[in-house]
Amino acid sequence: MAITTRELTLDYTPPYDWERVRTFIKKRLIVGVEWLDECSYGRTLTTGGIPGRFTATHRPRENTFHVHIETKIHPPCPDDLVANIRRVLDLDANSAAIDEHLRSTYRFANRFIPGLRIPRCWDVFEAGVRAVLGQQVSVSAATHLTRELVQHYGARYRNARLFPSPDQLSGQLFDELRMPHQRKATLARLAAFCLDQPQARPEQWLKLKGIGPWTIDYARLRGEGAADIFLSGDLGVKRKLAALGLNIDPTLRHPWGSYLTFQLWHLE
Repeated sequence: MAITTRELTLDYTPPYDWERVRTFIKKRLIVGVEWLDECSYGRTLTTGGIPGRFTATHRPRENTFHVHIETKIHPPCPDDLVANIRRVLDLDANSAAIDEHLRSTYRFANRFIPGLRIPRCWDVFEAGVRAVLGQQVSVSAATHLTRELVQHYGARYRNARLFPSPDQLSGQLFDELRMPHQRKATLARLAAFCLDQPQARPEQWLKLKGIGPWTIDYARLRGEGAADIFLSGDLGVKRKLAALGLNIDPTLRHPWGSYLTFQLWHLE
């Protein structure tokens, strides 16, 4: 099947803090799957088992991203693919409403970051794998493990790689990865479960040994695009709350808990 290309423009309502989106992605970039420069982000993708890739270039003066898509899907830009690119870049967030709610509810003073968006993974499985690899390690260590995983198990696509699918990871021993045996077993269990039940929600992963609330919440936040996931058990969040002297009332953070999490992660 021949590769087809398509150019399109995706708009958003400002503010949109591209520099912090870019910084977040850069620290977690999966070399081979993703690419990044000063004004653009791109990655490989799989939709319905068909590979492709896109590059989105930010045009801040127009409040848009210019997107170049290459895929074997016909037509080349089905609605679900375009919707997923919008979700990955968090283009549909109502930043004005989110910022007003968080700024008026919590004492961020002059440290509040307007227009903060949440960069997301291509799908929930990828987010779950990243979360498992990130259990009890630093961001840099988790990123290194993810890159190693992709190099060993990700299928090649042109001059890049695809993020490994559940069938590629199910049953693997992951001897190449330097991490505890139990975490390797957890990763294999997650892959087998998602292969057997591809439509299962992350909440159903809780039955799997080695997967707890933090892993599920992270997968929902960055995989599903859920707007109200507050990672109260995250070490970075706990440290920022202590430094700010904030006590989060769970009834007040709704419906923007995910964005509160990102505010705390980004605060200096």
